Amino acid sequence: MTSSIGDDCSIFDGLMEEDEKDKAKRVSRNKSEKKRRDQFNVLIKELGTMLPGNTRKMDKSTILQKSIDFLCKHKEIAAQSESSEIRQDWKPPFLSNEEFTQLMLEALDGFFLAIMTDGNILYVSESVTSLLEHLPTDLVDQNLLNFLPLGEHSDVYKALSTHPTDHENLSSDYLKTKNHMEFCCHMLRGTIDPKEPPVYEYVKFIGNFKSLNNVPNAGRNGLAGVLQRSLQPAFDDQVCFVATVRLTKPQFIKEMCTVEEPNEEFTSRHSLEWKFLFLDHRAPPIIGYLPFEVLGTSGYDYYHVDDLETLAKCHEHLMQFGKGKSCYYRFLTKGQQWIWLQTHYYITYHHYAEVRAEQRRELGIEESNPEVTVNKTVYQVHLSSARLLLDSGLLLGVTAQHVQPQGGPGAI
Repeated sequence: MTSSIGDDCSIFDGLMEEDEKDKAKRVSRNKSEKKRRDQFNVLIKELGTMLPGNTRKMDKSTILQKSIDFLCKHKEIAAQSESSEIRQDWKPPFLSNEEFTQLMLEALDGFFLAIMTDGNILYVSESVTSLLEHLPTDLVDQNLLNFLPLGEHSDVYKALSTHPTDHENLSSDYLKTKNHMEFCCHMLRGTIDPKEPPVYEYVKFIGNFKSLNNVPNAGRNGLAGVLQRSLQPAFDDQVCFVATVRLTKPQFIKEMCTVEEPNEEFTSRHSLEWKFLFLDHRAPPIIGYLPFEVLGTSGYDYYHVDDLETLAKCHEHLMQFGKGKSCYYRFLTKGQQWIWLQTHYYITYHHYAEVRAEQRRELGIEESNPEVTVNKTVYQVHLSSARLLLDSGLLLGVTAQHVQPQGGPGAI
């Protein structure tokens, strides 16, 4: 009897221990599950705050779905960027894609052009100015056919319009394999005088058709901003032809159109050593310097080293004839950028120089030659002429009117 009771107690104790172990396991699992749920909720909440355009509270499934959509889009953009990335084995590592693209365009005598299938021009790169003497603003929103000979209108229009313009027909296979096109035509050169006879340049178009709602990597050529500003939602299902236009005949000397803006000018006065004596209020927006920052400094401190020799010849001409106009030269702004300037200058004479010299002699003050801050060989003729004029007591200074051209130098 006693043994049976002891067995029952041991069995009961065993069951109690198992229940306690199961209870401890359940508590541990519940804590782990709660910790996992808390971590999951924190991650979901953090993910929801990182989603773009998040203006309202979203549930977990919406957050996950939007995250998946964003990652898919990012993966697609990354693939497009990788496919159009310039290979490093033949691009110098110290050049960016934008710089290398510009160098390639200059070497190929070409420019970028984006046009609709009806010929309307959406975008033109700035290199068109040095090749065809057109400003980009003169071509944008114009029809390409207006710049072609009449006999080539039908062929070019047919080449552009034979490709599908409906979004339904623009399959991915078509955009990858069948959208490449090349054709040659004559394009009108720009001119300042509208009475001059038209001159056409034989060019070659090489490009692809792109959907306007998916133009990959257009930002590096300035096309993305143009499409965003100019295109309306009605154009979302249309395509444009993005091409590189090359001159078939190499052009070694590239003429640049210069447009003088009346507001882009300022006046300064200089001593014989070409030190600044005066700078008017219009200069700071152009060169960045305030008058007190340049007074007493030499103008040659701001000129590009490649322009020093030609500027010395211009100043020598000024000393000989009393007035003149300089060549185009580069001026270093306060922001450490080079801008193109052209200067109209004339000599101002001192009518009381002899009286001043006599008074200085009576006071026992010796006449000293001005301190020369520029001692380069190319300026020797300029400085010797300046000293002769100074010794004669006729020259007080030089008044210069600087004009910033819009299109850069007259020729590069």
